[in-house]
Amino acid sequence: MIDWAELRHAYGSAEDVPEHLAALRSQDEDERREAFGELYASITHQGNRYSATAAAVPPLLELIADPKTQDRDLLLHLLGLIAVGDDAAWLPGPVDRARLDPDEAKAYDAVGAGLPVLYALTTDPELADSAAYVIGWYPGRPESVPVLAAVDSPTAVVALGLLGERPPTDERPLMRWAGAVARRDPGELLPWASSDHDIEPTIPYLRGDIAGLALLSLTGEPALDAALARLRHVSAEPALTTIGVALREVFPHGSIPTGTPYGDLTEPQQRVVRALAETPEAWLYDGAEYVNVSLLVSDYGLPHGRARLTAYAARRS
Repeated sequence: MIDWAELRHAYGSAEDVPEHLAALRSQDEDERREAFGELYASITHQGNRYSATAAAVPPLLELIADPKTQDRDLLLHLLGLIAVGDDAAWLPGPVDRARLDPDEAKAYDAVGAGLPVLYALTTDPELADSAAYVIGWYPGRPESVPVLAAVDSPTAVVALGLLGERPPTDERPLMRWAGAVARRDPGELLPWASSDHDIEPTIPYLRGDIAGLALLSLTGEPALDAALARLRHVSAEPALTTIGVALREVFPHGSIPTGTPYGDLTEPQQRVVRALAETPEAWLYDGAEYVNVSLLVSDYGLPHGRARLTAYAARRS
């Protein structure tokens, strides 16, 4: 018997979690959606996991396994968040379990214990992709490979890549993209990575930012060139991914000392700073300043905010 009052989520005691879990069986759609929203906001708040998160997994798996449960695709989405949080923290690679804190590790393991439930769902066309997405985050499970290989979708191909498999080329465009990501094929990835391809709502990775995942899968000069090319036509979360790659490539050792003169930067570092200063749209989310971009830039020891960075770039020494 779980003592939910002793467990915690983002807003304190988790004693409300059982009623939300029970409401997921309601015949009333509004009631189910409200319960899902409460769980989403509390046990996976902003990608975080808590002591209550792992405890919620067995009842969620029971719901997901029951064909009479409605909105199972949403519950699988929640299960993916429980397992890995924001997948941008891990892509293009698999989860590094050693980096998980205790609550994250318990949540990750709890979902992993339910993989047999997910295997069965890969034969359901409406649930196969959502199940494949979660399965792919668990390497070292050889039984997952034939299950994923039987799913004819880009999501399953990327999931195979996360398990270390190298699927063959498929000429269908999104399957070709997925195969390139799985194989880390720079020649195939480069056109995708520098493109302004729209978000693909059917792809769960990076919320459908397939060009962003292609970019994350590149390294070295091709990654930098593609990131700077893409920077001119992205904003919001795609811009955050793009800027992260550019900074990663030119600051391989992480943050520089605060106050480092612009003139002391290397030429590639100056190139990235200039590009950031010259692309105002990349700093925006729905027309407002996207603070996560400023925070990312300042994490590397650069000035916080585009105005400060622009002034910094104007000082040549």
